Amino acid sequence: MTLEATLLFAATIFAISMTPGLCMTLAFTLGMRFGYRRTLWMMAGELAGVATVAISVALGVVRVVAWQPDALQWLTWIGAAYLLFVGISMWRQAGATELGSAAAQSIAPIKLAVLGYSTAVLNPKGWAFLIAILPGFLTDNQSIASQLAILIPIFLVSEFVAMSLYATGGKTLAQWVSSPGQAELMNKVAAAMIILISLWFVAGV
Repeated sequence: MTLEATLLFAATIFAISMTPGLCMTLAFTLGMRFGYRRTLWMMAGELAGVATVAISVALGVVRVVAWQPDALQWLTWIGAAYLLFVGISMWRQAGATELGSAAAQSIAPIKLAVLGYSTAVLNPKGWAFLIAILPGFLTDNQSIASQLAILIPIFLVSEFVAMSLYATGGKTLAQWVSSPGQAELMNKVAAAMIILISLWFVAGV
């Protein structure tokens, strides 16, 4: 895997992580309610859930490629098509995303961790994005395991940074994201990144 591809993966994953969604909304809500330190329990559970999803997807990719070497190319094409569809859909609906503001109840630390884990594992978008993105960044001239050892930690770090920003952003982030213009801009940036990645996948096949 080249340095350029690694940096592109990091930028894309961070753009996706920063887009308001289930996990980011949860981090924001709990951060506002309980503060950053207590929200770390939920974040730890969420990262464990993300790792579970990432490893499951990675093992699936490894097995499929071992069974059929050409499958990596097929998965890349399928992933590119899916990402293009998602990117266009996100662009069209960029102004429709709103950050949730439901008040959280007082929850024990272990329950916060379980909440974070279940939210990550049961989030279908997390599975879909990883299934679509991972194959496109993998190459045949290096072992898949060594490449995943780089990509998965980048994903986890990106999720942690994004959740930390949401959890500590407070009212400033709430005002910024709740502003129709700013929310639309952030979602359009993420959509553009996804569309560019889908085109990059096609160009590299």
